Order: sequence, then structure tokens, then C-alpha cells
Amino acid sequence: MQTQCIRVKLKEGRTDQFLAWARGLSNRSTEVKAALLAEGLTSEFMFFERAPDGDYVLLYTSATSLADANSAFERSNLKIDQEAKQIMAETWDFASIKQVERLLEMPDVEG
Repeated sequence: MQTQCIRVKLKEGRTDQFLAWARGLSNRSTEVKAALLAEGLTSEFMFFERAPDGDYVLLYTSATSLADANSAFERSNLKIDQEAKQIMAETWDFASIKQVERLLEMPDVEG
């Protein structure tokens, strides 16, 4: 299993637009799950951070192959993926993307 967490700055003045879209995803769980399955993702978490220098999204994903999952997302014609690509293009500062260092991962902890 591969995992990653990225931190991306939102473009100035675009936070509300992104948050409205992202918060609406919880009402579209069937679509979201279908897209994640089609892309080969096993989990995805999104967090919001307001910092002195701007607003950020932290995106944690896991998959058997992150490269394959990213390729599947790029090729996807699903409505929700098309929307995601558009909202990312309008609101994300792609030059600011940084990998967040993973310090610990303990999947499937039981008993």
C-alpha cells in the first residue's frame, strides 16, 4: 500500500469556492465512492488549514499504486472527477504543492 499527504495553497479569494464544493461532497458519497474505486484509491481524507500566509488543503490518499490512481483520475470522464479537475484548476496554486512527511502509519489496528 502506498500513501501520501500533500499540502496545497488555495489561490487568494478562492477559499469559499473550494470549501463549498468540498463540503458538498459528503452529500454525494455514492459518486465519490464510485470514483475512488474506479481510480484504485483505498482511502482519501481532505483537511482545511487557515494559516497566516493563506489557506491550505491537505489531501491524504492511499492506494496500491498512487501512480496508477493518478493516471486513472487524469483519464476519468466521470462527472465528479471532471468537476474536481475544474475546481482544482480554479482554486489550487499548483506551484505550492508540497509533500507532507509521514511519521507513522498503522493501518488496520485491531484489538
